[in-house]
Amino acid sequence: MSKVKSITAMINIETNCRDNLVRRKGRLMSQLAPDGIKTSNLGDDLDASCIHGNRSRAFEDILPEVMELQQQINEHNREIDVLVNLKNQILEQISSIDNVNTKVKYLRDQVGYSLQEIALVLGYGYGYIRKISSKLDKEEKNNQ
Repeated sequence: MSKVKSITAMINIETNCRDNLVRRKGRLMSQLAPDGIKTSNLGDDLDASCIHGNRSRAFEDILPEVMELQQQINEHNREIDVLVNLKNQILEQISSIDNVNTKVKYLRDQVGYSLQEIALVLGYGYGYIRKISSKLDKEEKNNQ
């Protein structure tokens, strides 16, 4: 797998993990009991969950878990930022190459893009990129 595709896959994994944590945090926060309603079964008073049949919890009970989830979300966000920066640096290096043949060779051999992807990235037609790729292959065979 190519470098850019690997980085993109890692970004997707980190994003999915982060999104799952955000959903868990949201579900946890939805369990907060309304202000003024008890959430423990201690004593003779009725509990909010007894009245409404839900699983409401006090903020103090949820806070440590919410803080841990937020810390994990922040870590995933930092990792995503690092990966996005790395991917952008690679793409900047590619764009700084002047020669179209060199760009095609790099994108094909190092980044792992298909010829269709190269055509889209560089803004050329597929046929033109295919000819360049074929020419590069012939040059490589002649050099061996």
